[in-house]
Amino acid sequence: MKKALTDKGTASSCYFRSSVTPPDRKALLQITERCNLNCAHCFLSAGPKGDHMSIDDIRNIVMPRLKGCRVINITLTGGEPFLHPDILDIVSLFKANNIRVGICSNASIIRPEQIEALVSIGNVHINVSLDGFRAESHGRFRGNEESFAKTISGIRLLGDRHLLQGILVTPNTLADVHEYAQICEFAIQNHASYVLMNPLSRMGRGVASVGELGSPDDMMRKIKEIVEPFRERIEIVDVRFPNEQKLPLSSCEAGNIIYVFTHGEVTVCPYLIFAARTPQSKHKPSEFIVGNILKDSDISKKLDEYDFQKLCQPGNNPECYNCHLGPVCGKGCPAAIIASGEKLGGTDKEVCPMADLLKEAENE
Repeated sequence: MKKALTDKGTASSCYFRSSVTPPDRKALLQITERCNLNCAHCFLSAGPKGDHMSIDDIRNIVMPRLKGCRVINITLTGGEPFLHPDILDIVSLFKANNIRVGICSNASIIRPEQIEALVSIGNVHINVSLDGFRAESHGRFRGNEESFAKTISGIRLLGDRHLLQGILVTPNTLADVHEYAQICEFAIQNHASYVLMNPLSRMGRGVASVGELGSPDDMMRKIKEIVEPFRERIEIVDVRFPNEQKLPLSSCEAGNIIYVFTHGEVTVCPYLIFAARTPQSKHKPSEFIVGNILKDSDISKKLDEYDFQKLCQPGNNPECYNCHLGPVCGKGCPAAIIASGEKLGGTDKEVCPMADLLKEAENE
């Protein structure tokens, strides 16, 4: 059963919008490392080179083992999934095995015949990234100004065939705040269910670009204000925006949402790996790799036995111990804590409801 990770009573600190109810799991499957763009924020630093996961491996090994891991929802990701030569066969394979399928794409290379094939397969949804509403903003942010027109065209084609589920936005300084209102209107026109906005993070290429392109808090506040009128017409998800209302934080979904890399490595959350790869990290990526789905026939057992909450120790710090919110707060995102240079168990200071008090204490 699908589980929403956002509600009015908590601040959305998890990078994901939805999960599933345990013991079922949701999985993200990186079917290719290649991408046709060079995005400023890419967690994977994807580019034109890299490997595909073979359709034979997916059919004979990955799919049955994911079913053994109780995966009921899967998102195909990359790189750019539509660079995989067998993308349609992969979708059909999972659908034939009663696993709900989504695709996360930049929509710049999807072809009309692929869209029609997805319609025929049925009950497939696509999430598309759109980071501005001009070539000079979205296109530059994605490393290719010509990609903007192609992405807009792709979104319209998907919208016409009711395949578009969400628009994924990384606010950045190349875009004017009014462009985010345009994105919301465009999403509505193309029958999207939601717009998810998630600030640029210090992971992947974001390590180098966040200082120049990352949207400051005052810009995030203006974006939130300008898109407010659209909330009655479409779901708008503000992930890791400034926690102005001092709301308790959402909890971690590691283990409920797993990620499988192209070469088979399985992690309980992709963002833990991306964060651990940053120069400021005090953790190694290997700490969060449970096994390899291509090599380990007992990957389901390994996932069940991997106790991330014991490793993580959320809230194991003086600030959380002394906070009046206590168990009401989910302690935020462990990956964000690692990306900030803290150890697991630390405070998610970027969105902590007590952040202002913590800063004052640090400055004393």
